[in-house]
Amino acid sequence: AIMSSPLILSFNLSDPGRMDRVWPIVSNRAVIAVNQRWVGDPGRRITLTSSWQAWAKALGGKTYALFLMSTAAGPARAALPLQNVSGAFETHRAVCVRDLYTGSALSPLPPAAPLEAMLQAHDSGFFCAWPASAVGGSAQEAACDVAASDCPVL
Repeated sequence: AIMSSPLILSFNLSDPGRMDRVWPIVSNRAVIAVNQRWVGDPGRRITLTSSWQAWAKALGGKTYALFLMSTAAGPARAALPLQNVSGAFETHRAVCVRDLYTGSALSPLPPAAPLEAMLQAHDSGFFCAWPASAVGGSAQEAACDVAASDCPVL
């Protein structure tokens, strides 16, 4: 869903057990919104390691969707420097991050801190990130109003 392309379900849709397991994924409105959003960026791979890869897509303004995917047979720790995503993250005191799978907000990240995720084997994390409104001198004092971003919400 990080790429602006048709979404294809490649499993037996008449298998109720499988459908129950994947329904929370395929019906996630925030993830579908990332796929359908077009602001001139179809999405691109920005990091490839031996155990994980990262993809990014501009969502408008200074908001980005970030997809971290494990390619490992076991758990993998992903650490994506946000400066690799956009220069917008270098000039702000903090970066706001929302988990698109759960809809929950993460603690604001300082600009030098990477987005980190512990991924299980062949698992993924899907996030939305945007520069915080700097109201203080630390990430903990940053204002992270999702309404001020172009981040889709559940």
